Amino acid sequence: MNNGILSKSANYAIDLKMTEAGTFRISADVMVNNDSQESWSDIAFFFVVNEMNSESNVAEVNSVSSAGDQMDYELNNGVLFIELESDLLPGKQQTVLVEYSLTIPEDGLRLTRSDNNVYLAHWYPMLAEYDAGWRVNDYDPKGESYETGYGDYAITYRLPDEYLIATSAPDGPAQASSSGTLTGAAIKDFYAAFLNPADWQVAERKSGETELRVFVPAESAILEETAELSVEAFAFFEQNIGDYPFAELDLIANDGYMEYPNIVEVPMDKALLDSILVHEIAHQWFYYLVSNDPYENAWLDESLTEFSTGLFLSDYYGDEDGGFQTAQAYKASTTPKPYADLALDEFDTAAYYATIYGEVPLLLKGFFDQQGGNEAALEFLAAYYEEFQFRRVTKQQFRDFFEGYFEGDQQEFLNSWLQS
Repeated sequence: MNNGILSKSANYAIDLKMTEAGTFRISADVMVNNDSQESWSDIAFFFVVNEMNSESNVAEVNSVSSAGDQMDYELNNGVLFIELESDLLPGKQQTVLVEYSLTIPEDGLRLTRSDNNVYLAHWYPMLAEYDAGWRVNDYDPKGESYETGYGDYAITYRLPDEYLIATSAPDGPAQASSSGTLTGAAIKDFYAAFLNPADWQVAERKSGETELRVFVPAESAILEETAELSVEAFAFFEQNIGDYPFAELDLIANDGYMEYPNIVEVPMDKALLDSILVHEIAHQWFYYLVSNDPYENAWLDESLTEFSTGLFLSDYYGDEDGGFQTAQAYKASTTPKPYADLALDEFDTAAYYATIYGEVPLLLKGFFDQQGGNEAALEFLAAYYEEFQFRRVTKQQFRDFFEGYFEGDQQEFLNSWLQS
C-alpha cells in the first residue's frame, strides 16, 4: 500500500502578464521528468485552448526553445509535439520553454471572460502521460480528452488592476492583488480565476484542516446556503472516504459546472446546488486525488463521483435511496451503452451521460445494497482511496482491487458493465 505520490511528471514555472487590453503574454518553463523506462525522441503536451473555442484565435505560439535553442514543434488538434535534439533517457530531465499570447473569448468554453472576470482553464501546455507512447487524443468537448500527471507549480502573475485571486494553489485570505507568485505541489492541472472584487461576495469557512473559500455573485442571495452545503459535503467526504491533504478548496459560483484541483466552478442557481455543487466537490477525491485516464475510462472518475454524490445526498436527507435521483434522470434520458469502458469518441453525448452519470452509479448502488447498503459502499470507497491516493488507476487495477476486496467471484457483476 502506498499513500505517497509515486512521481511528479513535471515542474511548471509560468510567468503570466495581463495587458491593459486584457490579453495575456505567457512564458511556460516546464521541466519534464522522464519517469518511464523508455527513451523519448519527443515530448507531448496538451494545448487545447484553440480547440475549446474554435471560432476564436485564442492562442498564438511565438516560440518553443530549450536552453536558448529553438526547437521544432507541431501543434495539431490540441496536442503540441516538441521534437528533441537528442533522446531524453529514463530518469533524466528536459526543460522546455513555450512562449505564447492568449486572448480570452467572451462567454467561451471553460477558458472564458465574463465582464471583468477571467477564468483560465487548461490555459497552458499540459504535459501528457506517457505509457508505452504518449497518451494523446484529439480534443473532444463532451468530456475530458486530456490526461495529465501530478506536478509542482510556480505561477507569477502581473495584472493591470487588482483582482480577487482563486487558483489551484493555496491563495490565502480573499484579498485583491495585482501581482504575486502562486506555488502549489502535487497538482494535476492548474486553474486560475481573476475576479473583479466589485462583482463578488465571499464566505470563508474551515472544515478540518482545510479552508473553504466560497465566491458567489454580489447580487446573489445564496452565499450562506452555498457555504453551508459546501462544508457539509466536504466534511462528509473527508470523514467517510479519506483526508483531504491540501490547505484550501475554492468554489466559484459562475455556472461553470467543472472540477479542477483544489477549485471548482459551481451553480448560481439554488435548485442545482445539491446535484452539481456536491458532485464537483466529490471530484477532488475521484479525478484529482485518485487519478485515471478520462478518455478511455471516464467512469473511473465521473461514475465514482456521481455515486459518492448520491451517498452524501442520501445521508444528508436521511433517505437511503433519495440521493440518486440525478443518476436516475440521466439513465432515463436515453438508452445507455452496454459497457461503460468505451473511449470518449465511442459515445454520443446523450449516451455518455446516460451511461457514465446514470447507469454505472445505479449499478454500484444496486450491488452495495446487497453488501450492506450505503455504509458498506463508503467503506469500500475509503479502502479504494487509501490504496490509490495520488496514483493513476487503470481499469484492470480497479477490477483487481474490487475482486480482492469482496469474498467470492465478482466477475459476473463486473462483466455486466465492463468489457473483459
